[in-house]
Amino acid sequence: MPKAKYPKGADGLYYKSIPNGKLRADGYPQYKKIRAKTIKALDEKLEKLERLSNLAADASKVTVDQWEEQWFTSYKANLTESSQNFYFYIYKNHISPAIGTMKIIDVKEVHCQSILTKMANQNYAKKTVKSVRSVLYSLFDKARMNRIIPFNPCEHLTASGSPQKLRRALTDEERAAYLKACKSHEFGTFAAFLYFFGLRRGEALALTGADICADKIIISKQLTFPDNNQPHLAAPKTAAGVREIPIPTKARFYINFNDIESGYIFTGTTGKPLSYTELRRKWKSFLEYAFPEGTDITEHYLRHNYCSMLFENDVDLLTVKTLAGHESVSTTLEIYTHYTEKMQKSASPKVISIG
Repeated sequence: MPKAKYPKGADGLYYKSIPNGKLRADGYPQYKKIRAKTIKALDEKLEKLERLSNLAADASKVTVDQWEEQWFTSYKANLTESSQNFYFYIYKNHISPAIGTMKIIDVKEVHCQSILTKMANQNYAKKTVKSVRSVLYSLFDKARMNRIIPFNPCEHLTASGSPQKLRRALTDEERAAYLKACKSHEFGTFAAFLYFFGLRRGEALALTGADICADKIIISKQLTFPDNNQPHLAAPKTAAGVREIPIPTKARFYINFNDIESGYIFTGTTGKPLSYTELRRKWKSFLEYAFPEGTDITEHYLRHNYCSMLFENDVDLLTVKTLAGHESVSTTLEIYTHYTEKMQKSASPKVISIG
């Protein structure tokens, strides 16, 4: 029987001992064990460590873009697809254009802070600016830990930006105008799915005829736009995104469920799922048709509106959370708070007229 490439430890894992860069008291090098369940997995771990070692050995030539590729492969490749898309988008759109070609050892705090300041001046939401700060910190801190740079230049960055835009339910007048447009506009079916099921944009775009049942629709996937235009099929944003939603009776007046074919429901000129450009054009056209005088309504307002309609019909908080696909009940509770505040205001005339 041939000898295994690596020995197995008492824990049943394959391992290889490699120097950790430190010396013992007697002057001999210290070692650390790299472990894995399989020989292939151990080979991959050792290969990554070798690449990191090579980068660290010649850190003066490593650019931020080169390090980001290694950082992503080593630390982010095991995340969900939606999380990977998040990191890819943040780096590609905000960090790489500013400092990607710089040697990582030359990057100072001022370079990183200027990225965040520019975003704040361009009225990015504070939440988005803080996300970029978080990615910057992680990117450079892992470089520090791998001895590619002596310190992390992002330890004391400040993030500011516009307050997050408050979402709201539609008014009674807006609901009437919206539903009227659903009956006659070419993109009305998409708009109706958002309205009656509270779907995220990507969840609606990923719908196929197979997802439509007699009395419910099944949400198990979404379309994302990782390159900012062409759609990519992915799992829902979170595990809570997988759900079944009953079909409201009124929805059948605006969506012809009997006429839905087996493929994607919403397609572009090529018969494939809508590109981001096509989606924005069609959605803009629908809103201009429904609200000729203008509106601030976005696709996400319809999720808020859906939850509010459920509360109006006495659906309990946890059921609303499940139907909306919220990962945390705090998100649902925030919408419920808005709803109850609205109810309290509308009740004031009734309160003062009692007796």
